[in-house]
Amino acid sequence: MSSERKAVSAKGMTLATILVMAGLVFSRASGFLRDIFVGIKFDDPVFRDGYTLAFNIPDLVYNLLIGGSIQSAITPSLSASIAAGEEERGIRAVSTFISFMSVLMFIACTLATIFSVPLYSFLFNDANPETTYLAGMASKWLFPQIIFMMLAALCIGILNAYKRFGSTAFGPTIYNIFVLLSIIVFAGNSQRQLMNTTLGIMGAALIYFLFQFFVGRDKLSKFKFIWAPGDKDFHALLKRALPILVSASVVQINLYILNAFVVSLPGDGNVYALRNASTTWQLPYGIFAVAIGNVMLPTLAEHYSKKDYKGASELLGNRLRKALFLTIPSAVLMFILNVDVIKAIFQWKSTYTDDDARRAGVLLAGYSIAIVTHTIVFIMNQAFYAIGKTKVPLFAGCVGLITNPVICYLFIPHFGAIALTLAYSFTSILQMLILCYLYARNKELRPHGFFAFFMKEIIIIVLMVVFLGLINLRYHEVTGKMYELLSLATRVAACLTIYFVGALFLRMPEADEWLRVIRSKFAKSK
Repeated sequence: MSSERKAVSAKGMTLATILVMAGLVFSRASGFLRDIFVGIKFDDPVFRDGYTLAFNIPDLVYNLLIGGSIQSAITPSLSASIAAGEEERGIRAVSTFISFMSVLMFIACTLATIFSVPLYSFLFNDANPETTYLAGMASKWLFPQIIFMMLAALCIGILNAYKRFGSTAFGPTIYNIFVLLSIIVFAGNSQRQLMNTTLGIMGAALIYFLFQFFVGRDKLSKFKFIWAPGDKDFHALLKRALPILVSASVVQINLYILNAFVVSLPGDGNVYALRNASTTWQLPYGIFAVAIGNVMLPTLAEHYSKKDYKGASELLGNRLRKALFLTIPSAVLMFILNVDVIKAIFQWKSTYTDDDARRAGVLLAGYSIAIVTHTIVFIMNQAFYAIGKTKVPLFAGCVGLITNPVICYLFIPHFGAIALTLAYSFTSILQMLILCYLYARNKELRPHGFFAFFMKEIIIIVLMVVFLGLINLRYHEVTGKMYELLSLATRVAACLTIYFVGALFLRMPEADEWLRVIRSKFAKSK
């Protein structure tokens, strides 16, 4: 590929990444509003925990059966078929895969809906019986929701293979808006209000799917229901997807493990506190790492299918550094300002106390390491999926499934709730080391240029932390929500300015690239 074509391709990927990030920002912001109103409308901790716990098993079923496979199996497989001029063959294989998984999902959701209450009572037998009963009843509308979420996600996976990122960027925001409306209109401290809320959420999932299909109907209309379980291309796709189905669901399984431990802790509100911390740490990870990794996936698959190993190596290294450049300062700020961040986001009513904020803040501090390590895990997983070695992320994920509960069991009696999120972060470190070591064994695909990157990162992070310490010495508690928000925003903005200016001074390409994008946008607006 010529240098001019590389520049055009890089610019296209950067613009696509920014577009996806913008969609994720709106999605995460509306998701935060949703969680804020959960705390306001369900001011009884039992109903609040029941609502939160109700999502646990449906989310696990979704991620285990279809969620993880959509973009990580369908997108690179279809992208490679398109690049090889075999689009029709790829469409047939993907259509058969979708048909097979749809039937499987329908059966699973039907059974889960029928047996939801005993299922929750069995899996969360250490929790408050009233909480598990409410969760089981509320989930009766959340299991059917999975079918619509699956169809929407399948649409996104297909459109991403065609690099139609603009058509997929804002669908999750629409879903979150309708979920928020459902909470505002229906939520309250009764079983009927709780179930009406989850019914409204199922309706939001239906709207999400219909929107996603409408904006991509020109491409999606090519895919039909095909029941051909003997098709060889379907077998190849299924063989590739099965390890992804398990490995991509590891995050959800580990969160389920954390919830299984957190319900055994004394006192009410622990489930919601863990949910607050989980939602918060996934804000920078979900915007930066996920956007960069998802945009990278189809292009990396094309490089590998054309045996352009040098291009694949350069692309992976560039995307990794670009993601880490954004997530490392985010992790540091969330670790130091954990309680301030939680209070700014979730404390909008007196029912959410300072003790609630401190409980969630401690959990967020334990998660902060995972913001960095899971960024690497996610992008390296995408790299393995792109080159077709899907069993490696599965192996790393299985290691995590062993270490996470073991660490929780051993350290909770000694360290309390923070052991939960530290266990998750430590598990993420192990997965990161396994993935990086195994990928780097292939010298042609190994990314380069990380020693200088990390040395410069250490310097500017130290500068940022020292500066934050000096600011915090002058910070005093003053009542008032607006002051609280303004104080946090001022400190974060000042620290990020120091970070970015330091990166420019050290001539970090990642900072230069973002500066060029900002200048380009400013010039166009002028």
